[in-house]
Amino acid sequence: MSGLEQVKTAVARALESAGIRVQAAYTPGWAKAYQRPVVAVGLRTGESRGSALSSYLGRRTDPGTQVCQEIYGMRMDLTLSLDIYCPPEEGAAGCDSVLEALHQIVLERLPSGLKPGGLKWEETVWDEDTSMFLRRGSLTCGAYFIAAASEDGALLSDFILKGVVTR
Repeated sequence: MSGLEQVKTAVARALESAGIRVQAAYTPGWAKAYQRPVVAVGLRTGESRGSALSSYLGRRTDPGTQVCQEIYGMRMDLTLSLDIYCPPEEGAAGCDSVLEALHQIVLERLPSGLKPGGLKWEETVWDEDTSMFLRRGSLTCGAYFIAAASEDGALLSDFILKGVVTR
């Protein structure tokens, strides 16, 4: 999974774990299927920092196997879109209540590899395309990734968002 997809997935999971419906990618008309508020998570802007081989972080030894690995890092600066859609029955106030929850989630539930820089939002408007209220929001954050290479440096694993548990 690409770094950008890992970030969008991590944010979506944090929102879902707090009971907020999430749509990761959408096309016109998608929101009409929702009877409750939903947040569309996407990318507004992004920039990668540092290449894999020039961002050497050090070495670590697996306590179980005693295998030594070299660790490399990569950073992305992103602005994610967190657009809140609410059905007419919820009104603009529905967007406000979801926004309140977003603030808490950004502060408390994101993986350690996502460092929030700011959450900005616009006023709530009526969206003709979806027939829902819409409050556009943006989350600016730094995303930190790590990758491990074998002791001889030959095998560099995929970059994984720091703080995300993998199996």
